Amino acid sequence: MFPMIDFRSGVNMKTRLRVCLAAGLLAEMTSGPAQAATTAPPAHEIRALANYDTSGDPKAALQRIDAALAGARQAGNVDTTDLLLAEATRGEALFWLGRYEEALAVFRRFDARMTAMGQPMTTRRAEIVNNIGSALSSLGRLDEARAYKLRALELSESLAGRDSSEYAAALYGLALIDYRRGLPLEAMPKVQQAATIATAASLRTGRNAEAPAIYGITLSTLHIQAGDSTAAVAAARAAAVWASGHLAQDHRLTLAALNALGAALNDAGLYAQATPILRRALDLRMAKNEPDARDLGYSFNALAYALDLAGFSDEALAYYERSAAIFEKLPASAQPMSGANVFGQIARIVRDGGQVDRALMLNRKALAMARRLASSSEDPEVLRAELSLAKMLLAKGELDPAQALLDHVNAAYARRALPTNLDRVSGLVQRAAIDAGRGNPGAGMVAAKVAVAPLRAHLLDRSASAAGTIRLRNQASGTFVVEARIAIAAGDHETAFDALQMAGLGDLQTAFTSMDAVADRHGPDAREAIRAYLSANAQLRDLHKQRDRELGLGQAPANESASGTAHRIAAAEQRLRTLDASIAALVPGYASLTGFEPATLQTARASLAPRQALLLYGQDAEGLVIMAVTRKAVTTAVTPIAARHLADLQRRLRASIDDGVLTEGRSAFDRGSAYQLYRILFPEPIARALRGSRDLAVLTPGMLASLPFDTLVTEPPLGDDADPEALRKTEWLLRRHAVSTLVTAGSLSPVGKRGSRPRGFVGIGAPLLDRTTRQGTAGFEDSVETALTQLPELPGADHELHAMAQSFRGEHRLLLGAEATETAVKAAPLAQAGVIAFATHGLVGGAYRNLVEPALVLTPSGDGEDGLLTAAEIAQLNLDADWVILSACDTSAGESENAPTYSGLARAFVAAGARSLLLSHWPVRDDVASRLTLRTVQTARGGTSRADALRRAQLGLLDDAEVPGGAHPATWAPLVLLGD
Repeated sequence: MFPMIDFRSGVNMKTRLRVCLAAGLLAEMTSGPAQAATTAPPAHEIRALANYDTSGDPKAALQRIDAALAGARQAGNVDTTDLLLAEATRGEALFWLGRYEEALAVFRRFDARMTAMGQPMTTRRAEIVNNIGSALSSLGRLDEARAYKLRALELSESLAGRDSSEYAAALYGLALIDYRRGLPLEAMPKVQQAATIATAASLRTGRNAEAPAIYGITLSTLHIQAGDSTAAVAAARAAAVWASGHLAQDHRLTLAALNALGAALNDAGLYAQATPILRRALDLRMAKNEPDARDLGYSFNALAYALDLAGFSDEALAYYERSAAIFEKLPASAQPMSGANVFGQIARIVRDGGQVDRALMLNRKALAMARRLASSSEDPEVLRAELSLAKMLLAKGELDPAQALLDHVNAAYARRALPTNLDRVSGLVQRAAIDAGRGNPGAGMVAAKVAVAPLRAHLLDRSASAAGTIRLRNQASGTFVVEARIAIAAGDHETAFDALQMAGLGDLQTAFTSMDAVADRHGPDAREAIRAYLSANAQLRDLHKQRDRELGLGQAPANESASGTAHRIAAAEQRLRTLDASIAALVPGYASLTGFEPATLQTARASLAPRQALLLYGQDAEGLVIMAVTRKAVTTAVTPIAARHLADLQRRLRASIDDGVLTEGRSAFDRGSAYQLYRILFPEPIARALRGSRDLAVLTPGMLASLPFDTLVTEPPLGDDADPEALRKTEWLLRRHAVSTLVTAGSLSPVGKRGSRPRGFVGIGAPLLDRTTRQGTAGFEDSVETALTQLPELPGADHELHAMAQSFRGEHRLLLGAEATETAVKAAPLAQAGVIAFATHGLVGGAYRNLVEPALVLTPSGDGEDGLLTAAEIAQLNLDADWVILSACDTSAGESENAPTYSGLARAFVAAGARSLLLSHWPVRDDVASRLTLRTVQTARGGTSRADALRRAQLGLLDDAEVPGGAHPATWAPLVLLGD
């Protein structure tokens, strides 16, 4: 969802500007609420109206102005110029009420009368000239509007100077017209210049504090539409910081800026960061006595989008529908362009649920609404609605109408968007799919490769922001899957292999590749430099999260220069620049070494051992694309399935596991869903191709990354789902394959070729969790403190780590109980350990109030450490570990409750220097944790792969009838191997 600019905008009223933007609605407005009528004499009342703000409550303002004008005309002794100025203010009230024709007539009458009277040009008269342009722009008369905006720009330059807020406002108005004319790339530098001028002018004069926020919001919107999410987040964050420091916390513009930041974070794929900010904006808007319906509609829409892309589609659908209901009830003149976008989002969710015909109807409705409201056929909302409808028509095989829509969309995006813009790339790839559908997959494949090349290059650039990678995984993955479909149809497995890797791309791959490449080729100094860079980058991400959290909670300081977070961000950015330069000096070809590059199919096949296989998945709106790769063959298959159905099966499987966790393996397990998932994920051609493979390395995107493949059932289940004997006799996938999760297809290493050398062991865990220890700990709110004190003790953790330590010949160190503190961990010589094991609780970011990132629970030391080793702190450790074992609760989870799998603690340990990780999908039973981890470590020596070592440990537990509940997957399948 892209924020949309509403061109009721462009007004410059008394040079005090405001924006009405919630997920994108942008309109210049005067500031402050309407004031109550006074009992002043008519002349004084009329004179006061010359500078009266009408935007806060234009209806009440119009009533007051009309009453004052009637009284003045009756009194008959009011200055004509004052009357004209009051009339102009009345025009502004009409404008905010959406009565543009009436407002235009008032503005023009004012300008003509003042000219006829020979009145000198003033800044107020220049503002009315600008307002004429704004009214014309709102009516879609862009050529006329531009002429007035140019005149306003000249007047403001001569009257106030190029460094004035008046000049910035006129320049901004010109930019908005450029945008309406389909020229967003021309609008962008004007808005940037206006923002720079307005910020300096406001700081110098103390006036027009709204303008910098307005322009920052608009700039963010334009960056989003151009495809630069990193710049969009930076602009929106600056606008929100400015508004929080210079305007009231419930100011309409402050709320708009928060919504803009949430929208930009959404576009960057940072839904966990966006959600609390958007919830706060919505809560503050709803708390108003008479909340603005349009603002609420935008807030509902933006929050829905964050929840939607985070995987909470049911909750998101309810918010989308509330937003749509609001927009539909508005009068036609007040309906926003982004209302069409809301119907498009509803259509997508409905389609994911398999309701194709209803989704098609909603897409048609969205397009009709966009075309009705737009003044240009190239309005971004029109193009987006056309693209969505074209995808639906293509899925139904209606190629001719789909092609007509796509040809228009692609021609427009070629003029108005960067080559990396996701909609632009998607439109071109969909057009290539039409060629393939018409029987020419070769031509379609060539066109698709050309279309994705700029985006692919951008996402593989080491210097590109991690936000771009996140956005790819969440928003552009499906486009690469379509490319894979076209390539498979053309018989080009190499291109399909590349596209499926891109579809599953994440920032974790880059971290692994960077560390290994530099360590292997350039020695310890280069490794240390890269480690420091990754740690500093993680710290910077954490600081930005902290700033967003402050904004979301209304805790940002009024004076930006007094913000400690702002100073730390600036220092972290400078440190990154310094580290980057030092790495470049140490490592020739640094950029190419540290940038992720998908493996070639030939290289991947050559890296496979005789009984190894690589399995790749891609998911788009049509279903799954699957590729099985062995040394002997490449096999592909497609499984048509609605996204909602696949997600529901995964949720059922996870619900069964959660029940097993609660009952310690004594409840039933839904083997029926596990068997259905197997049939979907391993269709017959794929299952047949994998029959001779023991080790199975899986590369999956999205929700599939969190699926415990070991628990899939390969044959129709027999017996009772709650019978332990029936569970033991079940044909689990575990009995056929040893499964590991790949970081990248390029990280494959054949069994037996992995180097081994004696290394030390460090075990950390069994923290002290009693309430008295936690009392008085700084930095905790009651909700977090209470949650931590209620975590269960881990009596087996001590034994687990002692047993594991004894199995190593090298030096070992244990930090247990009172010694398992943050201070001790950070001071320990972790770089000397080949294996590092944590036996403690893992917490997911967002699970508790004020816990904004994942963390491992340790013992508070009383020296200012809170006992939580956060992801940012982990990333700053200095590791050189063959593997890290996290036998804690849910350590495979993302950086928040709704973030992608493996993006949290795992990413932090990778940044710190780990090469393989043994993580948990759910809480590991204390009495089996040591058995699983210890046997895995012991078996993994020599020529046994880590994946097969884990498999053997799991089978030993599953087949042991002496273990209570041991036959349930909740007991034997909590661990997942990442990398090998």
